[in-house]
Amino acid sequence: MQIRRIAGSACLAAALFLVATGSAGQGSEDRNEADSLRKEVGELRQETRDANDRHAAQIESLREEIERLKHDPNQAEEKGDQGTEVAEPNEPVAAAEENAQYGGRAGRTPQSFNPDISATGDVLLHTGENEEGVEKSQFQFRELELAFGAAVDPYGRADFFVSIEQEDGEFRVAIEEGYFTFDTLPHDLKARVGQVYSAFGKANQTHAHALPWADFPLVNRRFFGEEPMSEPGAELSWLVPNPWEKYIELVFQVQSNGNELSFAGRESRDLMYVTHLKNFFDLSSDSSLEVGGSLAAGPNAAAGDEHWTSLEGVDVTYKWRPAKRGLYRSLTWMNELLLSQKDEGAGDTVDSYGLYSSLEYQFSRRWSAYGRYDHSQFPDDSRSYENAFSPGLTFRQSEFAFWRLQYTHTEGKGTSSMGDRDELFLLLDFGIGPHRAHQY
Repeated sequence: MQIRRIAGSACLAAALFLVATGSAGQGSEDRNEADSLRKEVGELRQETRDANDRHAAQIESLREEIERLKHDPNQAEEKGDQGTEVAEPNEPVAAAEENAQYGGRAGRTPQSFNPDISATGDVLLHTGENEEGVEKSQFQFRELELAFGAAVDPYGRADFFVSIEQEDGEFRVAIEEGYFTFDTLPHDLKARVGQVYSAFGKANQTHAHALPWADFPLVNRRFFGEEPMSEPGAELSWLVPNPWEKYIELVFQVQSNGNELSFAGRESRDLMYVTHLKNFFDLSSDSSLEVGGSLAAGPNAAAGDEHWTSLEGVDVTYKWRPAKRGLYRSLTWMNELLLSQKDEGAGDTVDSYGLYSSLEYQFSRRWSAYGRYDHSQFPDDSRSYENAFSPGLTFRQSEFAFWRLQYTHTEGKGTSSMGDRDELFLLLDFGIGPHRAHQY
C-alpha cells in the first residue's frame, strides 16, 4: 500500500513539476536571455547618449552665463541687491536637515514611516510516513512568513518575522524572530535584543524558505526540534580585527532556556549561553571557504537546574562560482557536525552526535541538483540512530519563486528511531515585497 501511495504521489508531483518547468527549456532559455541582454544594452546606450546630450546642453548654458558676466560684471551685484525673499525653513525641513547627518535614517518622508513589509509562502505536497509513523499524502500551506523591518532612529532598526504555520489542518501563529539591532556601536560591535535564532551552526540560523533543501537536516530536528532553536535574549557580535584582514565574527548570546529536546524547556528558571565564531576566507576569485565553531550550554530537564547539557558544533561551507559564468554555474558544499553531552544525574551522561553533508550543483541559470546525507543519534539515547539520503532538484522560476522536488529515504535503528520510511516532497516557494537578504 505504501509503495502504491508513493508511486501515485510521485506521478502527481512529477506532473506538477513538469508543468511548472516545461516552458523553460534550456535552448529557449538561453535565447531569451541573449535577447533580453541585447535589449538592455541598447537601452543603456540610448540612456547614455541622452545623458551626454543633457550634460552638453548644461555646460553650454553655463559657458554663456560666464561670458555674460565677463562683459557686464555689475549684473551679479544688481541681482544680489534685489533682495530675493528666502523662506524660513519650517520645522519638518529643519528636522530633515538635522537627521541627514545620520545617513538619512531618521530623515524620512511621512510615507517612509511605514516599515518594509514582505510575505513568503510555502506550499508543499508531502507523501509517505511522517515523524509519527503515520502514512499519508496531502497538500499543505506549510508556512506563511511575514517580515516587517525599518529604521527606528539614528541608532538602530527593528525587524520582525511572524510565521503562520499549518499543523493538522489548523494554523498556528508564532514569532520566529523579532529584535532591535544597535548598529552604531563603536569598535566594530553590534548588538541585538529580542527573539533571535540561536547562533549554533549554519542550518539553525536559516529560515525555512531560505534552505537549499525541502526540510531541515535530521541532526537539527533531533536535537532542536522541527523548527530552528529561537529564544528571547540578547546578542553581542564583534568583527574581530586580525593581521590577515580576514572576516572573523564572534557572536555571544544569552537566551531563555526554552528548548525541550536538549535543554530544560519552558519551565526552566535559568538561561542558555551560545557562542559562535565564523571565519570567512577567499580562496580565489571564484571560490570561498567559511568555517564556524559553536558552543551552547544550559540546564536540562533531568532534575531542577543542576544538570547541564553542553553542545559543540563545527560547520564548513565551500562555495564556487566562476566570475565569468556565475549566473549559470555554481557549487556549494555544506557540512555540519554536532556533539552533545547531556548530564542526566546519578553520574549518567549521554554522549551523542549528529551530522550532515550536502552538495548542490547549479548546472544552468535556473536549475540545480543536490544530494544530502544525514546521520543522527538522539540527545537522550546514543544507542538509537537514523541515516537519511535525500536527492533533489530545484527550478528557480524567477528570483521571487522556485520549485523543489526531493525524495528522502530514512533508515532507523533503536527504540527512539521512527524506523525505515520513504518520503516525497514537492515544494513551491514564492515571495512578495522587499524581503531582506539572509546571511551569506
